[in-house]
Amino acid sequence: MTLQEAYNLRRKELISLRAENKRLQEKASGLFTTEEKEALERHIRHLEQVIKTKDRQYESAREHWRLTDGRCRDIEQENLELKERVSDLTRENDLLRARAEKAEAEVCMLNGSNRKLEKRLNTNFENSSLPSSALPFRKKVPNSRKPTGKKPGAQPGHKAHTASRLTPTKDPVRLPAPKEFATNPDIYPTGRSITKQKIDIQIQVQVQDFIADEYRNRITGARLHAPFPDGLVNEVNYGPSIKAFAFLLNNYYNVPIAKTRQCISDLTRGVVTLSSGSICKLSSVFSAATEAERAKIFSLLTHADVLYSDATVSNINGSRKAVILCTDKEHVLFQHLDHKGHDGLSKTPVKDFAGTLVHDHDRSYYSYGSGHQECLSHVLRYLIGASENEPCLTWHKQMHWLLQKMIHTAKRNKDGIPKDKARILSDKYESLLQLAAEEYLKHPPDREYIDGYNLQKRMRDFKSAHLFFLSHPEVDYTNNISERELRKFKRKQKQAVVLRSDSGAQHICDALTIIETARMQNKNVYDIVAASFL
Repeated sequence: MTLQEAYNLRRKELISLRAENKRLQEKASGLFTTEEKEALERHIRHLEQVIKTKDRQYESAREHWRLTDGRCRDIEQENLELKERVSDLTRENDLLRARAEKAEAEVCMLNGSNRKLEKRLNTNFENSSLPSSALPFRKKVPNSRKPTGKKPGAQPGHKAHTASRLTPTKDPVRLPAPKEFATNPDIYPTGRSITKQKIDIQIQVQVQDFIADEYRNRITGARLHAPFPDGLVNEVNYGPSIKAFAFLLNNYYNVPIAKTRQCISDLTRGVVTLSSGSICKLSSVFSAATEAERAKIFSLLTHADVLYSDATVSNINGSRKAVILCTDKEHVLFQHLDHKGHDGLSKTPVKDFAGTLVHDHDRSYYSYGSGHQECLSHVLRYLIGASENEPCLTWHKQMHWLLQKMIHTAKRNKDGIPKDKARILSDKYESLLQLAAEEYLKHPPDREYIDGYNLQKRMRDFKSAHLFFLSHPEVDYTNNISERELRKFKRKQKQAVVLRSDSGAQHICDALTIIETARMQNKNVYDIVAASFL
């Protein structure tokens, strides 16, 4: 009920009461006594007083209603304004939320990029397979030796290491005694002589003419002469000694052709000046002369007990090719091929090899041989990289320590590690892999760095290939010998910057095959090369 309806109802009641009052007064004028009339009048006055009170309350309520109604209109207007403000704020909030979500996505992307860049910056030859030569501004390569504080050179109490004396090739020079020795009575000879030797080399040019009388056939007119020795084709020919020297300078000691030519000219004081073409041709001549020897090395490597193999990339006019190396520590074979993997290995001794293969984690090798040992030097570096990028985990640090302990145990037991000790090491290896699995459940790997997770998975799947050396003392735990040999090719390629043809790269591989095999067998490299040019 509204205030207006209440007012109308109260007005009707008041009119009704007044009419009733008048009627009762008319009726009472003849019906009631004086006392009753006074009582009625008092009751009427009381009712009138009540009516006045109700009127005042009504007026007060009406005034309050007017105020309340005005306040309600103000509140409704304010409510409409607030609704519009809320709507504007909601739209602004949606825009800010969208911007925040976009910014969060960008932050996640930048964090991922930052992790990738940090990984790239922290990746070096100590925690990855990256060679030290790929970091031109690298820090000094550390070693595990601790400084002793002693001065370099000979130490007190140690036997001195001096140059060995050689057999004299010239008459000795007797030095006369100073004159003051003869005139001083306090100086007398002891009967002993002090000999000091001077060793030097001398380059001597030997030139020999081969003369054959010429004859002519009266019938055919052909000119005839006695046959010249092999190798004497041109009017001026070079002997095996100078060919071997030029060949080694250019192909093994990585001296450019122009500097090789200049070096020989300076050593002979300008007497001998080889042409650039003559020096360049030596590679193909050497490859043709040593073809049978390389075929023999190929066969010996195929039937070896343990074969170490690795591969690297070569650059032929901007195209990527492969160089695959195989060695058994007595022979080494370099081959320049189009591809690595199965296509390349099918042309190497690995194809028909039936023994133990030592290699990096290249799954192509697992299709060949009867046993496998992966290079633990790479694994140790990978573990260091994983520990640096995953500081919240502990398995890789413990695994690094365990592998080092295995290696030291193998070094101390040249004839083989006892079976019980090998079993303990193997069980510890398995327990650390289980620890790795548990830690990766608590701390899943990031998308930006998943190398650590992949490493523990690889070490679990190829456990036998990582621990093969524990039960086979004749097998090395690393493939470092292959990597050291491959550096010889990489140095030559770096000196040449880019190789021009596949045949040129193969000639370099042929030269390294013969030379490095001779070095492994402690043979004189110069004599071996000179014999190939006879």
